[in-house]
Amino acid sequence: MHEYSIAKELINTLLEQVDEEKLSETTGVHLEIGELRIISREALSQAFKIITEDTILSGSELKFEDIPLHVKCEECGFEGGVDYDEDFSIHFSVPVISCPECGSSVKIVEGNELAVRSLTVSDSVKDD
Repeated sequence: MHEYSIAKELINTLLEQVDEEKLSETTGVHLEIGELRIISREALSQAFKIITEDTILSGSELKFEDIPLHVKCEECGFEGGVDYDEDFSIHFSVPVISCPECGSSVKIVEGNELAVRSLTVSDSVKDD
């Protein structure tokens, strides 16, 4: 279950960025997840909930935004979405994605990211 490792790294990164002395609580973490990322949102949410106990992030809800696959072909100039076979084998290998117009290799522009878009905090601020 690699979602636990992802959650742990996510939390470590967020905790490095927040000033726990000034914030009373966070309420949400908005993640962008590319279409090519094979991540169980349920497993990631559960791992996040467990790991954030006793931190400023405790009780925060993970919110997901799916980023569709978007590619660019250097050969013919095609830019856009690409259909590919989604089957169980994608969990074990990287899908081969080619240009739907000319069949050449493509550059992935979007769809492979895993990024924190925002952190929502409560209005109240701790007193010094």
